[in-house]
Amino acid sequence: MSDIPLAVVTGASSGIGAEFTRVLAARGHRVLAVARRADRLAALAAETGGLVIPEVRDLTADGANAAVAERAEELGGADLLVCNAGRGLHGRFVDADRADTLDMLRLNVLSGVDLTARVVPRMVARGSGGVIVVASTLGFVTTPYLAAYGASKAFLLSFAEALATELAGTGVRAMALCPGPTVSEFSEVAGLGDKVEKTPGHTTTAEVVAGAMRAWDAGRTVTVPGTVTRLMTTALDLAPRPVSRRVMERIFR
Repeated sequence: MSDIPLAVVTGASSGIGAEFTRVLAARGHRVLAVARRADRLAALAAETGGLVIPEVRDLTADGANAAVAERAEELGGADLLVCNAGRGLHGRFVDADRADTLDMLRLNVLSGVDLTARVVPRMVARGSGGVIVVASTLGFVTTPYLAAYGASKAFLLSFAEALATELAGTGVRAMALCPGPTVSEFSEVAGLGDKVEKTPGHTTTAEVVAGAMRAWDAGRTVTVPGTVTRLMTTALDLAPRPVSRRVMERIFR
């Protein structure tokens, strides 16, 4: 069993997940990097001097989360779990493909909950560890034209906060990371076009992960990286729900 700490990062082949992988490797972690794209994971492994251990999985497939959890145990047990895998789906809910919507929810919500349920109890048994759940600032507000995606992020925010409270005193921590508009290939996959780049205060993946690690080191339970993003999120969260709903409708329509 290696004495080098092990982090498990899902959705590690691009965007925030890839940046988490790089940063955690730079901090001296081995990283079990989980994603579907073997070539991307291999490139990350080469880039980080062998600290990255590729784990090619589709987390919506039967048995995938169990296999990741067991692989982590084979490597000595996870010290940190970063539940980042997810994707978006932009457009009117009634126009979306039902199977595509359900597949997104399986990835965004069920896979993360399943993997957390498999990994975190083992952390509790060892008396140490932590989980970072990547939610979104959209988890704080209603999101027309991202209805199912926004709802999935609201679930993750609530889940992470509740988990953090339940874990108090166990030696294991949980934190919700709530990025705002972040420049990555996520926007293209979600069908958002250039909306992110046109949003005031948009951030890079490097800024998001740097902010996340500062918050983690400080023991935060919820963090929103970026000053402008925090101010906008606070304003929308405090506004009457009909007002914030209309604002979000105008942004994403």
